[in-house]
Amino acid sequence: MLGPPGGSGSGLLGNAIRRGLIGRSRPWQVVLVVVALGRVLRLVSRPRPVVLRERLGVGETLEVRHLVPVDPSAGNPASLDA
Repeated sequence: MLGPPGGSGSGLLGNAIRRGLIGRSRPWQVVLVVVALGRVLRLVSRPRPVVLRERLGVGETLEVRHLVPVDPSAGNPASLDA
């Protein structure tokens, strides 16, 4: 069977589809449901990225900074810029 590696034709999911849906094997249908539910739960529980949208007017600028937290035991963080 030709196809992309890691596609639905390889591994546990591929076997579950072939043997459970096409072959009508009850144990493989259970495996298919468990694997599909696991993937759905992983997709739903994935943290969403934080997005901020704001329209800038004419002549306005946007400045993005990365502020380094101050750790008193590490010394002066400003010395890292040099």
